[in-house]
Amino acid sequence: MKIGIHQPNYIPWLGYFKKITASDVFVFFDNVQMPGGKSLVSRNAIKTDRGRQWLTVPVRDKLTSQISDVRISDDRWKRKHLGSLKGAYAKAEWKSIIADLLEPTLSEPHDCLADMNIALIKRIALILEMNATTFLRASEMQLSEDGADSIAEILLKTEARVYVTGSGAGTRRHLDVEGLRQRGIETEFVSDDFPEYPQLHGTFESRLSIVDALLNIGPQATRKMIDGV
Repeated sequence: MKIGIHQPNYIPWLGYFKKITASDVFVFFDNVQMPGGKSLVSRNAIKTDRGRQWLTVPVRDKLTSQISDVRISDDRWKRKHLGSLKGAYAKAEWKSIIADLLEPTLSEPHDCLADMNIALIKRIALILEMNATTFLRASEMQLSEDGADSIAEILLKTEARVYVTGSGAGTRRHLDVEGLRQRGIETEFVSDDFPEYPQLHGTFESRLSIVDALLNIGPQATRKMIDGV
């Protein structure tokens, strides 16, 4: 049983979905403190004719709340984000995904940031045919620990044999490979290296929201890139 764990980010990048497809069970890590500052839980980047543009969801209570409890401030940003997407990708071959995939999900009434992000992630995973992965929320698992201390408990509760994780500095800060091995859990590091793909607006930009790849090259080619095919 391979288990991936990650905060529910806003329209995440390719590496996030690589972790999903590498996992039998993917746990949205929403029982942790909402990160302060410019967090990918509430924002992500697209590419425009003026370069990288950040799309940020306005939230409140983020300095005092777990991610599962952080509320969205208002709905006015939705029209702005959709307008930015439609403008930036007006000439993209797969621009219909905005209306078919993103707009319906953003139009749903979500008070909490995590609820909306999870709905978007699941919708994107569906279009990428990531049907073999089961999704759970840490906040609904009746854990005795919270925050980083709950990772080992999540893995034990899901009967993990392999912990699927990234290799970034933030991940390694809370990772005890040897401690997990002593509990019978091996660690599998997911590569964050992806090839360049055809992209609008000049020089290639990496580490954008996955919507950039979806709109430029479509779901099938994006899935092949995630799988390393």
